[in-house]
Parts: sequence; structure tokens; C-alpha cells
Amino acid sequence: MTAIGTPREQGEALHHGDPGLGTILYTDLRVRSLLLGEARKRVATRAFGVHRDDQSFLVTAILIGAAATVLRDLAPRPLPRPSRTGAAIGGSVVNATLRGIAGEPSRTMPLAGALIAFGLLSHSLRPAIAGTAREVRGLTRDLRAAFGARYAR
Repeated sequence: MTAIGTPREQGEALHHGDPGLGTILYTDLRVRSLLLGEARKRVATRAFGVHRDDQSFLVTAILIGAAATVLRDLAPRPLPRPSRTGAAIGGSVVNATLRGIAGEPSRTMPLAGALIAFGLLSHSLRPAIAGTAREVRGLTRDLRAAFGARYAR
């Protein structure tokens, strides 16, 4: 064995102070946890007037729950559910409309309205789904690049 080559090729660390992957991940998670805790305390102090020394996670959770309850009461209620007769009338109107698009031959075809509705929806939603898939692929590529740049050896 020759002494030519870098210490990494010989299986040695560059020096004993190099942190490993686990140490880097743990440190990153710990720093994020500390920053989130500080942000939580500042928000609770600013929003509810509770002093930092009097805060605990339980107190913060209770205060955030109280704020969520107030916000829930401010949100609009969902639309009322239609009655059976209203749903039947709406379904027959939609069915007649879709059969009007397809013409006379669709009267004998079962589920013609559902087939036409599926075709219309898939045609109108295709650009949105394709764009979302493109964005997800780009996001995974960016995440791989960021993770590899930070934790790759």
C-alpha cells in the first residue's frame, strides 16, 4: 500500500472533528426546533399577552385552541343540503342537458350522461392536473438537489 492518495481514499477522516451525516441532521433539526419554540412564544406573547415566563406548551395550545374556536365561529356555514326531491330534479335536469348535447342516439345508451360528464370534466381538468404534476416533479428535483448539496458526501 502506498501513501499516495487522499485520506478519504484510504478510509480515514480528513480530521477527527468532521461531523457525520447523523450529527448534521440532528443539529439541523435541533436548530429548527429551537427557532419554532421561540416563534411560538413570541406569537403567544404578542397575541394573548401571556408573559414568556408564564408560558408552557400546554398554555400555548389552549390559547391557540381558543383563537381557533373564535375564528371557526366567524367562518361562514356550509350550504344547506338539498332535499331528495331537489336532488332528483337537479339530476334529471343535468341528465336532460347532457343527453341534449349527445342527441337522440344517446337515449338508448345507459349511463350516457355520466360518460359525457366524465369527458367534459377530464377535458377541463387536464391542464390543471398536468401543471400540478409538472410542479411536483420540479419540487422533488429541487428537494433532491438541496438535500444532496447539504448532506451529500
